[in-house]
Amino acid sequence: MTPTRKKILALALAAFALLGSAALLARLVIDPAAFAPLVAGFVQRTTGLNVSITGGMGLTFYPWLGVEVRGLAVSGLPGFSGEPFASVDIADIKVRPLALLRGELEVEGLRLAGLRVRLIREKDGRENWKALPIARVSVEKDQVVVVKTDGQSASFRYLVQTAELTGAELVFEDRAAATRFSVADVDIQADDIRPGQPFAARVSLAATSAKPELTARMALSGQSMVDPQAMRFAVHDAALRLEGRATGLPLAAFVLEGRGGLDFSAEAGLVSGRGLSLSGTVSGGRFPADGLTATLETAFDLDSGKGTLACPKFSLSLPQAGFTATGSAEASHLHTAPRGTLSLTAPPGDLTSLLARFGSPLPPLAGKSALSKVGLTLNAAFLENAEARLEAEVSLDGSPVRITAQSTTSGPLRMTAAVAVKTLALDGYLPTDSAVAAKPAPGAQAGPSSFPGQGDAIDLRLTAERLEVKKLSLTGLDLSASLRHGVAEVTRFKAGLAGGTLTGSLRAETTPAHPVALRLEGKNLAAGPLLAALIGREPLTGTAAVTADLKAQAPDQDTLLRTLSGKAALSLTNGRILGLNLSSEVLTSPMRLLTFGLGGGQDDATQGGGSGTQITSARMTAAITNGRATTNDLQVLAPPHKVTGQGTVDLPGRTLDMRILAQVAGVADIPVAVTGSLDAPTVTPDLAAIPAGAVTGAAGAALKAVTDPGGAAKGILDAINPLNLLPSGQKKK
Repeated sequence: MTPTRKKILALALAAFALLGSAALLARLVIDPAAFAPLVAGFVQRTTGLNVSITGGMGLTFYPWLGVEVRGLAVSGLPGFSGEPFASVDIADIKVRPLALLRGELEVEGLRLAGLRVRLIREKDGRENWKALPIARVSVEKDQVVVVKTDGQSASFRYLVQTAELTGAELVFEDRAAATRFSVADVDIQADDIRPGQPFAARVSLAATSAKPELTARMALSGQSMVDPQAMRFAVHDAALRLEGRATGLPLAAFVLEGRGGLDFSAEAGLVSGRGLSLSGTVSGGRFPADGLTATLETAFDLDSGKGTLACPKFSLSLPQAGFTATGSAEASHLHTAPRGTLSLTAPPGDLTSLLARFGSPLPPLAGKSALSKVGLTLNAAFLENAEARLEAEVSLDGSPVRITAQSTTSGPLRMTAAVAVKTLALDGYLPTDSAVAAKPAPGAQAGPSSFPGQGDAIDLRLTAERLEVKKLSLTGLDLSASLRHGVAEVTRFKAGLAGGTLTGSLRAETTPAHPVALRLEGKNLAAGPLLAALIGREPLTGTAAVTADLKAQAPDQDTLLRTLSGKAALSLTNGRILGLNLSSEVLTSPMRLLTFGLGGGQDDATQGGGSGTQITSARMTAAITNGRATTNDLQVLAPPHKVTGQGTVDLPGRTLDMRILAQVAGVADIPVAVTGSLDAPTVTPDLAAIPAGAVTGAAGAALKAVTDPGGAAKGILDAINPLNLLPSGQKKK
């Protein structure tokens, strides 16, 4: 073909193309509805979706030459007939008309208004999005490839340079749970889109939820970049703002603001974050009205292909609570058997202020500075065998505490933990008397705990070199405890106390009745220091022993006392009743006997002298039924004197009714009734039961004064009262 003929042919083809385009444009202007079947047919072939166009089509000239579709709807999903899956009020598509005539779609611009997508989960568990006939969507160079569930595939050229979405809505309706969540007013705008080149993008939306009741608005802007072929999306210098309100949640309002960059590559399976800085504030509900603010700064790299995550450094702070923490994290084998490490360091801060800011204030504590300086260093490891390990060094107001734990991370929970304390004074961490006495608000009682769950198990060991509590000093503490579903148990307790040892066990259930069982044994206890710590006075000395095997129901203190049952025993050897001198010299004259009643012996005892009456042994056992303790074998041997007795103590009513026989050598056998309140018992000698000629000499001359209920005898009997062996909240009057 000659050059001239080639030029003529080229001009003819160009003229034909122009005529074809003109004819196409003329047809679009004259009869745009004629193209509706082409669009619907293309969507059907490409995706397998049934599309209807109810509002017709038209030709647009601004802002571009394109096709406008009104009233487009996608419906007819299997099992969800009559319920549209998606619809669009207006779709303005910048297309290449000649490609559309060839049965192809080449899109250069897209504007959607009023897009609505409806996701449904039926009561029987069926979900409409799983009924879509689309198996996979991918991008290959400038082609979008759609693979249908029947194995067929279709593609169209992706040449979009401008995209705009306004007034979009996504609704999720869970008919099984009777809940509804929606994202509305979604606006997205992106201009000058070029693969691999940055472009400006803006996103805003509003979200609402019925259960829980929640409303929120979000705005995101930044320099974006999209590379469809590499399936890469990135946003740099992004600015985010999220704010909302809630009802029925622990918070009433929240605001989140942040900046940073994200880079996501689906083809490489990489996600990275750089310069991420987030600041959030929650207020109302359980949180302060002026809000609790937290800030987080971090960077990370996630490699989905390798299954690794690296966060070399992050910092978290709560400025209002004075809390700061720094740390790092990494993980591997995320797709198989995940493993990873986490480290966290927090300098000493005020824990009470932190908890109060989180809406969980502690009751007033006895120590004003308790928990004001709590810091920690934590290292955690998640191992490939579905196990996690933790080591932490806690500084509790300057006292070091070491914590180690090991736990399963899948299946039933199996956890073992150990807490080691050197020296710690617990008094400051106990609630104040007013906090203990305060009654919970109506309805505040919690139901049975669901933690740990059925089949779960938690085992704990606590050791301490020295613990100080309520003037008691526990040394060499070793405690083993376990938690099972509905049961808490101290299987072993051993500690040094008052020169002796204290061992025991405890079991408690979380059923509504809260049954508890206690076993306790104390040996070689120094009675004087122990009583001084428990009741604030030291009426006697010696080596004491105690055993108890008790059961009760403990939903509250009153019920515990009313249901307390079991047995207990007390004994004392090689002791001395301080302030009481029943030596033979005291009984030689009425004046010396009466002088004892004025308390001279007690002064000697206070000065550490050896005065007082020696006790070779004292013992008592008690059977307890529903809060009533009965003893029949009270015996105190202070040669040549002896005291025996029996009676009942009503613990719920805080009363007692005891009958005691005081056998005072050289005087008489004096029957005594001890009755009334535990706090202020009445001691009444039975004068009529004493034979008139039972005593002689100086003791006989002083008998009347001695047996006077208000005289020396009352002091003697008070001193040997068996209740002095028990803790008491108040002194007798």
